[in-house]
Amino acid sequence: MDRRRNKQRKPVISQRKTESERQRTREEVEQIKRDLINFAKTSWGKQWIQSNLKIGRPFRMQRGIEYVKDKRRIDNLSINPGQIFATVQGTAPTPYRVKIKFETIQEDEWKIILKKLTNKTINLIELLEGSLPEDLITIFNTSGYSLFPDASEGLNATCSCPDKAIPCKHIAAVILYLALVIDFNPFLLLEFRGKPKSEILTDLSLDQSSKSKKKLEKTSTYQQIEFNFNVPKISIQELLNTQKEKDDFIIDYKLKKPGKIIETLENLGLPQNLENKAFEIVLRAIYKKITSETYSLSSELNK
Repeated sequence: MDRRRNKQRKPVISQRKTESERQRTREEVEQIKRDLINFAKTSWGKQWIQSNLKIGRPFRMQRGIEYVKDKRRIDNLSINPGQIFATVQGTAPTPYRVKIKFETIQEDEWKIILKKLTNKTINLIELLEGSLPEDLITIFNTSGYSLFPDASEGLNATCSCPDKAIPCKHIAAVILYLALVIDFNPFLLLEFRGKPKSEILTDLSLDQSSKSKKKLEKTSTYQQIEFNFNVPKISIQELLNTQKEKDDFIIDYKLKKPGKIIETLENLGLPQNLENKAFEIVLRAIYKKITSETYSLSSELNK
């Protein structure tokens, strides 16, 4: 009986952290956040990670980095309007299935956004070239829809692994992996919101084609022109309107060493209804030859 009483009277050691310990934890969390954000290379890739970090679980997000570094772990990545699917190889023999959903923008709202985008053709060209201009981010923000999902109220994500907390390391791995994909192709941010690149280019092309037809009907007797490629068109007048001083207009360009991926064809896409694979092979070979020769000549001129 006395032993039991003595056991009950044993003092309880406080588990509360001291202020210095809490400060060290805060510093550690901030460093983890910085490391996670800097995992991406571009400003829009960093914003993607930062927006997902608003879920407030940086330690869990950190666990996904090693998975991303091992390229064999993430597979079957499928990106559709409003949804991402991927498989992540964990410790189990069968890969885990990860699904992340995003709120899509309604069609009526998309029409308003695309109407604003028609007045920013230069920004669309930048987007096709693999860059995300700040003006485009502003267009979405002023329309009430951020290009970057706000995870402050949680992530709409699921994983087939036993860990039911969100994000688990597999969900975190997919989010971080997507940052690297978005670095290369920021157009995916628009697809997450409900519009793939092909639809956006088609909508803009149809809108601009109808305007061109009206101008031709009013000012010319030439036959109407049908545009079969989803290439953004920009007039000289539109270029002049964007310059600050008409006598200080400079067109600049830059060349980079061609890689395995032909960015021009990947961004613009091949001609519609193309069924002849031999033509596609020849077209890609021509693009590779032209880009290689152009880069070689430019290197010689810069010597």
